[in-house]
Amino acid sequence: MDLITIRSLVTLFLLILFVVLFFQLFSKKNKQYYENASNIIFDDGDDRSQQITAKHTKVKNHE
Repeated sequence: MDLITIRSLVTLFLLILFVVLFFQLFSKKNKQYYENASNIIFDDGDDRSQQITAKHTKVKNHE
């Protein structure tokens, strides 16, 4: 095998990998998973951040 054949096989492998990943990411069965993952930053269930906010409020109000 010469260098050109190896480079061609690597390029073909990467193209196939890209196509497979593209279809996996945009398939309908994974849609809910990625929507949930994208909305994680908007969830208001973080108890630790609420505790820190309450602690800072007490310090500011000298309680």
